[in-house]
Amino acid sequence: MNFELEIIHWLQNLRNTFLDYFFEFSTLFGEEIVLICILGFVYWCYDKKIGEKLGLVVFVSVGINSVFKLFVMRNRPFVVDSTIENLKPSTSTGYSFPSGHTQTASTTFFSLFYLIKKKWLLIVAIVVTILVAISRMYIGVHFLTDVLAGAALGILISYGMSKYLSKYNNLKKIYTIIFILVNIALVGLFVIYYIKNTSNGVLDSSQFFFDTESITKMFGTISGFILAIAYEKKYVNFTHNKSIKNNVLRFIIGLISILAMRYLLKFLFGLIIDTDTLLSGQGFKAIVGLLLDYLRYLVMLFVGIGVYPRLFKKYNF
Repeated sequence: MNFELEIIHWLQNLRNTFLDYFFEFSTLFGEEIVLICILGFVYWCYDKKIGEKLGLVVFVSVGINSVFKLFVMRNRPFVVDSTIENLKPSTSTGYSFPSGHTQTASTTFFSLFYLIKKKWLLIVAIVVTILVAISRMYIGVHFLTDVLAGAALGILISYGMSKYLSKYNNLKKIYTIIFILVNIALVGLFVIYYIKNTSNGVLDSSQFFFDTESITKMFGTISGFILAIAYEKKYVNFTHNKSIKNNVLRFIIGLISILAMRYLLKFLFGLIIDTDTLLSGQGFKAIVGLLLDYLRYLVMLFVGIGVYPRLFKKYNF
């Protein structure tokens, strides 16, 4: 680990205003907002079937990342070494290994390459993955092994799943199996970490929530996506539009709607449960907070992928 800390120190010793902005921008390619933009564009405007497969691969990959984090429970560099500065606290909650941003970026962009099969996308995937990996170390929130593992997992999962999914047009059975497994696993993890964080009959509610929050959100995302796909196929079945104007409208309205929903639900659910002030023994409050996180991401995906496309047909855009 010492040599990994030295790498981060070396990168942070290079700091200047330009590099700060450059790497803070680079890290965005592994964040939720960029994933929403890419998936929304592909699904709403480019190719619905590719969008379905891209979403499934990325969400499963990030779900696997959350499981790894939960079992490895590696502290972040700035926690291990107080001389390392965390330049972006908003993107460094949870544990360190493997890097979620790097894995999200590598899965997203390599999946685009494997599914669309354009050579220039391979170059984009390689460049973006490297930039995100370096940015996460520069910012001080990941070790070298974190980003290497994240990149490797993302590439392997995107290759394996994209190749497998490309063989099938009807993925209903696969969706059903993943939906069931994800929700059984979530209940199991709740039980395991509830017991793990209970001592002398008292639950460390804050630690329990911290340990399981990320995976709850991710599994809610996967569940919402799968339910949305099933709903869209049965009740909507939209088609793509070649009009640039209509596609721009689809993208902008969809993006604004999803982001508005994300923050509105977070605000409303925050009024119900304040998870920032959890005290020992407040297991019920912690579980309700986690279930609301699960529901928030489920609803966001269900509306964006399943319900929103109804407007395409109703208003002909």
